[in-house]
Amino acid sequence: MTPIPRWSSRMSMKDPLLDAQHIELLEMSRSIQSDLKWRDTQNWAFRQRLDEFVFLLREHDIAETKVLHQRGQDLSHDVQSLRALALKAIEKLSHDTQAEKLDPIMTQRVLLGWIQYHF
Repeated sequence: MTPIPRWSSRMSMKDPLLDAQHIELLEMSRSIQSDLKWRDTQNWAFRQRLDEFVFLLREHDIAETKVLHQRGQDLSHDVQSLRALALKAIEKLSHDTQAEKLDPIMTQRVLLGWIQYHF
């Protein structure tokens, strides 16, 4: 599996809240990735963690968009669309865990997708 990157100062938004959220989201991604590799993804704790990840990512996108707008650094329509698609893919993944066992490779691609369009 492709490793989830670790946060570094090069990723900093120069905003303590956004940086803290980035760190938390990356750590959660690593935890989900570890579960995919080593644990049963059908258990309640995994599904709860994935649901929490979706919630935090949604809230983070709103906060980050607001900060960027205040700085006059609005995201392009294309970037906004790609980020929205990545979030929808994660939301679908979270919904699908309720009904079926996850494909670890596909799940990893979805997790890496939000990272690709976010950083």
